[in-house]
Amino acid sequence: MTDEETTERVIDRLLLALAAQLDTSGGPALAAGAAEALADLSRAQADVIFGQAGHLVHYGADTEPLKTLIQAITAIQRDEAPADAAVKPGDEVRFVGEASESLADYDETWLRETRFVVRYVGRNAMVDVQPDLTEGYMIATVPAASVEPMRKESIP
Repeated sequence: MTDEETTERVIDRLLLALAAQLDTSGGPALAAGAAEALADLSRAQADVIFGQAGHLVHYGADTEPLKTLIQAITAIQRDEAPADAAVKPGDEVRFVGEASESLADYDETWLRETRFVVRYVGRNAMVDVQPDLTEGYMIATVPAASVEPMRKESIP
């Protein structure tokens, strides 16, 4: 097993543990200490967390607690997004205009028909999006102008 595989499995276990803890708490909110630990994530950190959680949900690990965890982390990200952002974490979006270079390997029809969720909003007019987890779990960084909201305050 490579170091990368070990790291991914450790992250998987930690996400599953946090999701199970959240599931037994009786509410959809993280404890203050957990929320604080997940605040102020960098783009790369958010990509790892949402990518790994998305992978687990996509492939069917105990999905309901994980979805609740994803929603809780998304709520933290949403609160931290710039007030003037056109889209915020948790918003469902669809692609408009030309597909960015980061999506060159994906079928354009699939890109246009797939519902994506904003995972991270940068201060540089770029956003990270992830497809609905039933479709996939990859995360792409794209210009905010290349997506438009389907509706506000969407899903995890």
